[in-house]
Amino acid sequence: MSGKVWIAARDDDSGWLGIPDTERLVGAGAVGPNDAVLVAGVRLPGLSERAGQAWIWNAKAGEARALGDAETTRRLRREGFRVELVPEADRKNGFRPRARAGGAPIGPGGREYAVETFGLTAAAVRPALDGYPKLEPLERRLKRASARALYVLGLDMGTVKWRLDRAGRTGVIVGIDGRLRLGAGPEHAGLRAGAAAFAADWARESEEGGARVSLGADPEFVMLSPEGKVVPASRYFGPREAAGADAVVVGGVLRWPLAELRPAPAAEPREVAARLRELLAAASRRAGAAGAPLRWLAGAAPVRGLPLGGHLHLSGAALTGERLRALDNAVALPLRLLEPPDAGARRPRYGSLGDFRPKAHGGFEYRTPPSWLVSPLLARGTLALAKVAAEHSRELAAHRPLDDDAMRDAFYEGDREKLLAGAERVYRALAGTAGYAKYQEDIDPLFQAIREGRRWDESADIRRKWRIRV
Repeated sequence: MSGKVWIAARDDDSGWLGIPDTERLVGAGAVGPNDAVLVAGVRLPGLSERAGQAWIWNAKAGEARALGDAETTRRLRREGFRVELVPEADRKNGFRPRARAGGAPIGPGGREYAVETFGLTAAAVRPALDGYPKLEPLERRLKRASARALYVLGLDMGTVKWRLDRAGRTGVIVGIDGRLRLGAGPEHAGLRAGAAAFAADWARESEEGGARVSLGADPEFVMLSPEGKVVPASRYFGPREAAGADAVVVGGVLRWPLAELRPAPAAEPREVAARLRELLAAASRRAGAAGAPLRWLAGAAPVRGLPLGGHLHLSGAALTGERLRALDNAVALPLRLLEPPDAGARRPRYGSLGDFRPKAHGGFEYRTPPSWLVSPLLARGTLALAKVAAEHSRELAAHRPLDDDAMRDAFYEGDREKLLAGAERVYRALAGTAGYAKYQEDIDPLFQAIREGRRWDESADIRRKWRIRV
């Protein structure tokens, strides 16, 4: 797999043109089928229309600018953002904060910030976030939220303008722009480093013939007493154990109601699934020894008010918008069709598309899926889909139904007919990748279940499907 990174920028844009492992693009005809083009400030005829192009950064910038405030607001709110876009003319004449839809008013002490974002992990906040408590967590959240807001609009870089309250607890998007001027000064050093890291990762994956991904996971489950009451996982498991307890905040109080399995990562999906079964069996023995006749449930939300996650951990592949979009289409879309009909109520707060978190070890966590611990068939299939999507995201780039905003509406609204058509398109694209044959035995049963209209049962004890003695 060949592939290089091009910069489409003006002569005076020295911040872009000095990035290592890139080459300046003067004509669209030079771009190969596995190349990436960072479009910064220029438009080359024929570039955005090239068929089969793996990745043209900000290809939807023109479309995003043409949406208008009302449609942009609708799309962002659909995915859980607080938004009140302020026309530029009003901002210049003195912006006065008002009560925001979906959140508390931002008082007179609120301040505005611009988050300049490249990709999903490089961002600069201007001016500095001085004076806020818990400064580092706030900055991380702001950068990640800005990257996801751009992602929602199909953009890979740009600037998101926020207004924060005095405590830094409430943030409202007041402006969004797909343009990013990358200067040569110290204020943009982090953004330039992010662009350089992207170019180096792209070159490495090209030389190695693709990414080589290791998988980890932390799917959750909940335990119920014979009376149907939630039994805290902390009663049996410690917070840092491989089969451990997980915390949630309930009414402002930290509690530990959920159980979570944390298998050691592995390159092969079936190996991860086997480790999950070992942890599940060991956890069942421990709880059983305590004389606990409990029911263990997984899925999206088997207990009202306690949504469950099936987060996937990926290392060995860079966190990019292209890879995240491949995971949304190949993992989240099929699982949406296998959920019970009312599972969509957890979104957008939980399970929204493109939900990610960078990890300290250099990989990332894909947080969109619900807990697929319902059965070994679902677990193996989900892990296999994540493996193929992450390793073959370039091959899937031209076959992503969720790039169409109407399909994203269908995802959140549960429009089954539309989603079925999207799932078939995803399946055909997966079957055309170089990695499909190896994992076909685990992928095909999920799509067959989708075609048959089957959905998982969130009321059944998961141990029975895993053939673990209850």
